[in-house]
Amino acid sequence: MKPPCEIVSKYVLPAIRALIARRLIEQYGYTQLDAAKTLGMTQSAMSRYMALERGGKIKVTKEINRLIDDIAKNIVKGKLSQEKLIKKLCYVCETFRKSGNLCKIHRELSPTVPKTCKICLKF
Repeated sequence: MKPPCEIVSKYVLPAIRALIARRLIEQYGYTQLDAAKTLGMTQSAMSRYMALERGGKIKVTKEINRLIDDIAKNIVKGKLSQEKLIKKLCYVCETFRKSGNLCKIHRELSPTVPKTCKICLKF
């Protein structure tokens, strides 16, 4: 069985990074290299995010999209230190988890997880 934290690191965080990267590139004119540097990743990783080879496996709510928009906007304005960016990423992840969507992914990837399981909601 996969613990929820493994799913977060393999699917949720890459999806969040991909969404932020897309906003920076498509809405604010960042190059892939600029977005990669801003988010602390390689240009190669950024290219994989943009091609949906990474981070394209989850659906997000309107609330998550609003949080992603806010992060991108504040990155562009220069209002996010690395510490603040990390805090905001953690908040997005927490919001995703509390929505119950992590439980859905957990059950899809680990069919042995009982339908009554609520572990993902308790972190």
